[in-house]
Amino acid sequence: MKKKTYIYRRFERFWHWNQALLILFLALTGFEIHSTYKLFGFQNAVIMHNIAAWALLVLIIFAIFWHFVTGEWKQYIPTTKYIKAQINYYIIGIFKGAPHPTNKTVYNKFNPLQRLIYLGLKLFVIPVQIITGFIYLFYVYPDSPAIFFNLEIVAYIHTIGAFMLLIFVVAHVYLTTTGDTPLSSIKAMITGWEEIDIDNEEVRMAHLQKAVEESVAGYYRLDKDGNITDVNDAWLKMYRCKDKAKIIGQHYSKTRDKRNISEMDSIVKRVFKGETITGIPVIRRCFDESVGKHILSANPTYENGEISGIEGFVLDINETEELTDHMYYTVRNSSAGYYHLDENGNIVDVNDAWLKLYKFDSKDEVIGNHFTFTRNPEDKPALEEAYRKVMDGETITGEIATRKCKDGTTGKHILSANPITIGSKVSGMEGFILDISGLEETV
Repeated sequence: MKKKTYIYRRFERFWHWNQALLILFLALTGFEIHSTYKLFGFQNAVIMHNIAAWALLVLIIFAIFWHFVTGEWKQYIPTTKYIKAQINYYIIGIFKGAPHPTNKTVYNKFNPLQRLIYLGLKLFVIPVQIITGFIYLFYVYPDSPAIFFNLEIVAYIHTIGAFMLLIFVVAHVYLTTTGDTPLSSIKAMITGWEEIDIDNEEVRMAHLQKAVEESVAGYYRLDKDGNITDVNDAWLKMYRCKDKAKIIGQHYSKTRDKRNISEMDSIVKRVFKGETITGIPVIRRCFDESVGKHILSANPTYENGEISGIEGFVLDINETEELTDHMYYTVRNSSAGYYHLDENGNIVDVNDAWLKLYKFDSKDEVIGNHFTFTRNPEDKPALEEAYRKVMDGETITGEIATRKCKDGTTGKHILSANPITIGSKVSGMEGFILDISGLEETV
């Protein structure tokens, strides 16, 4: 399935086109300096080349800052997965109408071969061009000792780098014509929007990963041996650990005092038997040897139909002495939207974050209504099916849903739902929703 998706952000497009123009202008003036042709005149070409070089350096500095602030630097992390298939596609498959071996998403804009090439440009070719260019610009003969720099060699290196950039530009322009239409990729870099193949599971996992990374709750993941394989920043802050590398690979017992470890062992055994744990208060041992209280949730993770580990969240409760007080505090002040439904599907309670997500002014507009009033007709069957599952005792985590807000607009969120039991009877359901509307702009 294809979907029109907002892939390239405004600064990304500004940086891309200006960098392309500056590189082409540097090539144009640079080859005139080498007396390849006469266009502007030697002196003018030198002046314009130097100005363009400074402009490119400033643009690169801003681009580096933008990549790290937005996390877009992760797009260039190299991988060998599918790289052979990608090379075969460009050499053979593209001429036979074969499907593309990888799918482009907001979180994965470049295929494996593009990642390697772009990373090489950013780490080697462009830095070499900048360094050799400024050596040539600021080298003052004979005041500078010639033993350090041979200008002729520097010039050759700079020229080779220029040819490499030109080869890249030609190849890059050609490959942009291999999209759905010859101009679709170029149009996407102008408007930001592109028609891309959607892998629903891949998008779902990307949403979940983004939500976990930015969650105010501490996320953790254990392997089948009880070793910690992942945590988020909120978990690190809660445990007063500044470096993720200090905890990854460690057994969960490292986060508990000896007098509390048996309790955690019991919880882990229950989850590895397939049980889901929600809302258990436990005591943690932090990295500075202090202790803290939190509420623990734990779910089994599966691989090939078998339990392969555990994941869950922890919510800090140091601010309150009583668990009931904390639960009230957590629900009321959570940045996630909390809801509570009765056995008939009517809304019993919501918190302020839920009201904000659905754009309601007060609880009075919501309490007593059936949950389906928060959905468009086409989205009601999916929510009714989820409600039925939970009322049968199932727990739902990480499901993406579309909500209908009071003003008629829609939004996307990740839904969790747990059955509420009185004795052995399920009397309703409750859970949280985490907004993901800003993670992907679509039409």
